[in-house]
Amino acid sequence: MAQHDYRKVWLYFLYYWVVFGIGTYFGQYFPEEWRPTASAVLFGLMMISLFVRGFNRAGPIISHLYAILIGLVSYGLFESFVIDFGEDVFYRVVLLGILVFVFFGCIGYFLLRDVTHWGKYLFIALLVVIFASLLNFFINLPYMTLILTIAGLVLYILFTIYDFNRMKNKKFSPREMGFNLFLNLLIIIKRLLRLYRYINNRR
Repeated sequence: MAQHDYRKVWLYFLYYWVVFGIGTYFGQYFPEEWRPTASAVLFGLMMISLFVRGFNRAGPIISHLYAILIGLVSYGLFESFVIDFGEDVFYRVVLLGILVFVFFGCIGYFLLRDVTHWGKYLFIALLVVIFASLLNFFINLPYMTLILTIAGLVLYILFTIYDFNRMKNKKFSPREMGFNLFLNLLIIIKRLLRLYRYINNRR
């Protein structure tokens, strides 16, 4: 794998953060009543990407739509967190998420030889978390929100290890890997924000 392909990965990674930032910025103008629809569309795209062969969520059109929609629906989470806990706490949690991402990424890249076979197991775990989340949406079981938040955090930490290890073993394409790393970091941050909120609301 040529060195420039690694540069492309990080350029795509940064690029999708810019697209996400644009979506988040416009999220402040996005009507509150439209956010459930945007979330449903985002969930539909995710499910199609999981089950429809040949559907590439890291493709040029779908990945941009993903990043914009995630930004639109994430604005409410970020805004409410800042209102409840302040900007300082928000940025500290974001920094923690970045450190977690880098730390486990380094483990995947430097310490593990080849864990690219993890993919099928992570896929199954992702399906379990998705369907458990749907179940909890309708039933709202006690403590299930906390369990799912922690499970999602651990899952995307494992995805981070897996993706960095795929880079080490040169089993990636730059656009797909850049997009995956963007999603991994974003979801780690969002899960940490939700975990912080849950813990502090229980005090």
